[in-house]
Amino acid sequence: MEFERVRTDEQRRIRVQQIKDAAIKLFDAGQFHEIDLTQIARETSFTRGNLYKYISSKEEIYLLVIEDELNDYVNDLKKTIVSDFTRDTDGFAKEWAQATNRHPRMLKLLAMLATIIERNVSLEKLVHFKRQLPLYLSEMKEVVKVAFPAWSEATLNQFVQLQTHYASGLFPTVTPSPLQREAHIQAGIQLDFPDFATGFTEFISYTADYLNRKNAAKPASKA
Repeated sequence: MEFERVRTDEQRRIRVQQIKDAAIKLFDAGQFHEIDLTQIARETSFTRGNLYKYISSKEEIYLLVIEDELNDYVNDLKKTIVSDFTRDTDGFAKEWAQATNRHPRMLKLLAMLATIIERNVSLEKLVHFKRQLPLYLSEMKEVVKVAFPAWSEATLNQFVQLQTHYASGLFPTVTPSPLQREAHIQAGIQLDFPDFATGFTEFISYTADYLNRKNAAKPASKA
């Protein structure tokens, strides 16, 4: 739907969603560095000039997409981790890893967040994102708390940070592009990439076991 002029917040929301949908379509089909605003505009009813009324770079679009992806991910975790896995860290690890593996677009974007996306957006948009991010992380901690109710706030924070950093580093490593695969072949390097869910399950299991021991070893705080 095309509006001659945005007159309401709802019309603006629809236009921004159209832009995000176009960017997602291109991102799912190709490489991030090959996408530009002209292509995104072509997927919508806007001109490239009209896009600048809403965003100043393609990275700003994908910053908005990351927010949506994180929201979907947290909701998935809430539906998945619904019982106490404290005595079965392997079960918790498997469920958490499989839920994470269901969100490859989020993982791809998180891998670029600090090095590419955040460095090419306006201060205003980045400040907004930085204010929203703790809300998602807080919800994530509440999910972990379902499985490990005895964990302290510091332990919950550590788990969320560790799993986020590891996931965003592991995913691009085990999902090489065709160019990367061909380079390995021509260089005579054996391709032996584990699938993400398997590798991430191992990491979560080790991490949960370690944090369980660490949390249990801490003296109880005095009232």
